[in-house]
Amino acid sequence: MRGPRILLALGLLMVPMLLAGCAKKKLLAIGDLPPETTLFVQGPVDPVNHVVRLYWFGSDTDGEVVGYELRFKNPEAPADTQWVFTTKTDSTFAVFAPAGLSMPLFEVRAVDDAGQRDPSPAREDFTFTNQAPSVSFTPRLKTTDSTYAVVTLSWVGTDPDGNAGVMRYLVGLDTIPAALHLVTGTTFTIDTTDFKIGGVFPATRPRQAYVRAIDDGGRASGWDSVRWVVREPASPGMHPRLLLVDDVPAETPGNFPTDSIWANTASRNLPPGSFSTLTLEFTQPFRTAKDLAETCRMFDAVVWYRGSLATYSQVMQQYQDGLATYLDGGGKVLFESLHLVDGDNDAGALSNDWTTRYFGSRALIFAGIAGRADSTVAWSIGPGYVDTLGDGSTVVHRSDLHSTVFDDSLREGAIVGGLRGFDVRDTGYVALWARDSSITPRVPRSIPVAVTVPVPESPPGPGRVIAVTVPMRGANGFANIPRFVAKMFAQLGLTGP
Repeated sequence: MRGPRILLALGLLMVPMLLAGCAKKKLLAIGDLPPETTLFVQGPVDPVNHVVRLYWFGSDTDGEVVGYELRFKNPEAPADTQWVFTTKTDSTFAVFAPAGLSMPLFEVRAVDDAGQRDPSPAREDFTFTNQAPSVSFTPRLKTTDSTYAVVTLSWVGTDPDGNAGVMRYLVGLDTIPAALHLVTGTTFTIDTTDFKIGGVFPATRPRQAYVRAIDDGGRASGWDSVRWVVREPASPGMHPRLLLVDDVPAETPGNFPTDSIWANTASRNLPPGSFSTLTLEFTQPFRTAKDLAETCRMFDAVVWYRGSLATYSQVMQQYQDGLATYLDGGGKVLFESLHLVDGDNDAGALSNDWTTRYFGSRALIFAGIAGRADSTVAWSIGPGYVDTLGDGSTVVHRSDLHSTVFDDSLREGAIVGGLRGFDVRDTGYVALWARDSSITPRVPRSIPVAVTVPVPESPPGPGRVIAVTVPMRGANGFANIPRFVAKMFAQLGLTGP
């Protein structure tokens, strides 16, 4: 009986051991399973436009998918094979196909919450096509056009199978490999840096610009080009001292011919070849305010004159921000123009804030309008006037314009309107006073009609602006206009070598 008891005891001892062994097996964790990924594309797979929308999704039997890693293995871009993480389940791709045809392999793999990646990514072989874009300059410069060493170019680009709005462009000057700029957008300003040769401005000669479009798939268009004349700002070896902007059309009825007083003064004051005249009647080289600013920066000073024209300059108005940029950078400008500043009841070329920003004044002085309660910024002047401050007798005086800055006076001999009166902050800024009763409407006070102001005003900076709102040519009653203009030139630093 002893043996069976031992066997029974051993059997009873083994039961809990077996039970314990069974329990341990049931508690073993099953290894985390990787996720699965599915990829699809709407429409035909071969061929596909290089701009394509792909879709994918993932599943994980023992967890959840937290994102995806995807990549293109493109023979056209062999270095671009890195996995990129995303939480999206679809995206639009612009496949790099610069030759017009590309056969990449697209792969996507799901990533679960345990960091496991699908060991067999979903993949698809594609054949992508990419049609060439096109580009052309517009408006086109003509061979008869001329600029100084700056130009803003514009063009139109099209892409038959992509988004033209994301195209990039190569822009260059003279030769295709030289001075290339990779830009976005459809305008670009080639500045003086590219135009210089050996660090200096070359002599006047034709130059040629090129543009080429590159689409979102890397395919390039052919080159388009334009050719025009680029002027030298001064003779070879000469420093550009002065730009004369002649804004006086020669054939304007009732107007003086193109003024020579400015060029004659420049010839007397400056070395030959150190100044240049831009006649806007024949060529208008500015397409943006930057063009005007960069052109002015080539010179120490700019003189912009309108003579006795009864209208304001449209070119000056459109690109005045370029003149402001030039002044803020230390430039010097002399304006001679009727209707120079915009204001109530009389439009002008420069915005009204020039009055306070650059003309050293609190505001423009208003003139009453006959028969109305309203007023205007426009004043008129004639060759003679009746002094309203006298004893009532009719005494006709000549219209003299006095200057304290230049220790000189002018005498007006014409009837003109569109003068401006400046409420100056400092009477030391007044270049010309119209004495009491000499301008219309008659007022018992002297009115500043020309100012000369440093820029910045306080502390006095290196720049300067002279604004003359009465025509010089008609104010030559004392036959001293050349002397007066020479004094203004001196304030701009335009004297001597």
